[in-house]
Amino acid sequence: MRGIVLSALSLAVAAGVAFGATAAEPKKPKPVDIKKEMVDKCGPEPYGLVDLDGKTASKDEMEEAKFQVTSFITQVDVYQECLIKLANALNERLTDNDKRIMATSIDRTQKEKEAVGNSYNQAVDDFNKANKKS
Repeated sequence: MRGIVLSALSLAVAAGVAFGATAAEPKKPKPVDIKKEMVDKCGPEPYGLVDLDGKTASKDEMEEAKFQVTSFITQVDVYQECLIKLANALNERLTDNDKRIMATSIDRTQKEKEAVGNSYNQAVDDFNKANKKS
């Protein structure tokens, strides 16, 4: 009988240690809906387009395009900075997939920013060539 009581007591202690260990573990952070967080905190990804033919554009059209391109580049910079701050704020709650989604967004907007800048620069070159005084 004494062996049964000790066995039961050992089992109870082992169960208590096992359950106590899980209670002492830190809680897992609440999962994040990263796409929703990105849109809610930083807005949609900026999208830019240069639809300008520098060979036929007027000086006013070139100036307007310059304003739009500069504005777009600033929007992308602000968006990317916001994503970095969001990643830092949600740091421990982010999964590897969340981090991949955020990095992909930064990469995509950076490539878009560079493409818009390059397109505008090409339009400026074309404009200068078309309007070169002999």
